Amino acid sequence: MNITKEKSVAEVVTENMGADHVFSKYNIDFCCGGNVTLEKACKEKGIVFEELKAEIETVTNIINNDTNFNQMDVVSLMDYTQNVHHNYFSEKIPLILQLAFKVAEVHWSSHKEVVEINNLFNKVVPELNEQIVIEEKRLFPIIKKHIEQNNREPIKLEPLTKTILNIENVHKQIRDIFKNIAKLTTNYSPPKDACNTYKSLYINLQEFEQKLHSYFHFEKHILFPRVIES
Repeated sequence: MNITKEKSVAEVVTENMGADHVFSKYNIDFCCGGNVTLEKACKEKGIVFEELKAEIETVTNIINNDTNFNQMDVVSLMDYTQNVHHNYFSEKIPLILQLAFKVAEVHWSSHKEVVEINNLFNKVVPELNEQIVIEEKRLFPIIKKHIEQNNREPIKLEPLTKTILNIENVHKQIRDIFKNIAKLTTNYSPPKDACNTYKSLYINLQEFEQKLHSYFHFEKHILFPRVIES
């Protein structure tokens, strides 16, 4: 664990399990904006570097990490994507859809933003689901078949990189939608008169966004580079 000011945010997330949760806490973009150094990120957010470093180290040490991505082959990384990330979204999406609809239905007159929050999350769902299907039904099977054939035939990089680029564009669209959701929810701070369902919606939306950032980072900086190398 070697966290220095000169390292990029993306590097720190890749090398330290749990760092993504710390960066999410401070609204530090570790996906598409992950190329900035820790020093710059700390200055932009008004955070003391030593304190951020200590927090990351603490979280990383607490996590019982028996998953070393550097030691995993491409097939294992794709299986991890499905078993961890895809499964999480499949389980969580129905709950948030139900909560968002209920809150919008009950509280729209006094908190008009909840209608827009419901609409925005309903825009995320088909985009995310379609991307997951593309990965599980098209991208991953092609890579696995290529590897199972012992790489006898060179993989066609152009359609592969095009598919990955399209997926990353969807990531950006979803991330932009969640920026609006975060703004509408005042960074997931429920109003004083919020009921338990209202509070549960904000808690789940915040967790969902953090999982999205982790997922996007994992694919952009860990999985996709390895896929192209295969």
